[in-house]
Amino acid sequence: MAKEVAKATENFFEKYGRAVIIRSIIGRLLKFTKFGEYRAGQEEEEIELGTRFAAVMGSLLVGFILWEDNRPIEAIMGPIAEGFVPPKRETLGRTDKSKWESFDDGRPRDPWVFTNQIVLVEAETQELFTFSTSSRGGLSAIGQLCLKHGERIRQKPGEVPVIALDVGSYQHRNRAYGEIRFPVFRIVDWMPAKDLPPIEGASEQQQLEVPDDDNDTGALM
Repeated sequence: MAKEVAKATENFFEKYGRAVIIRSIIGRLLKFTKFGEYRAGQEEEEIELGTRFAAVMGSLLVGFILWEDNRPIEAIMGPIAEGFVPPKRETLGRTDKSKWESFDDGRPRDPWVFTNQIVLVEAETQELFTFSTSSRGGLSAIGQLCLKHGERIRQKPGEVPVIALDVGSYQHRNRAYGEIRFPVFRIVDWMPAKDLPPIEGASEQQQLEVPDDDNDTGALM
């Protein structure tokens, strides 16, 4: 009995530890900019629309990242696949808006930003990327991907989606903001999850890049 309790406690601490650390980016950071472009890595290489990736659904992390002076200083995130449920925003503190930093247009900027991160494997090269987003458009793209994946695994639980990068747009109700672009993950195929490269194999390639949310908040307006 004591061994069972110790094992359960150990698992609790391991899960909590994974949830609260700021996660290193696996492979190269992939961002979607307000200009409707996908940019990768510190060199900001543009990734062409239509490029195909396998989505490592088990890698999807959700939660909050705390930003200060445009840098992440704390994270409370965990894997969807393990049933992680993000805390409610009001439980995280820093709720006094008078002490928040501001967007360029003067709006108060919540220092705790709800964020999704998922590992993608480039279909041809097998290179690893981490797509990170906090915009409504980006969160919606991942949400739609999760819905379709959830439906698929009811019948074929061993498969993951293969997506092609795409872009959508709409006219903001405030015309001063103009056209808002958002990422679209168009599912073009499915593949066995067992054929994905092991994520652990990317440990030497992990970079301490972190998402610059300046390019990822346009759809929040």
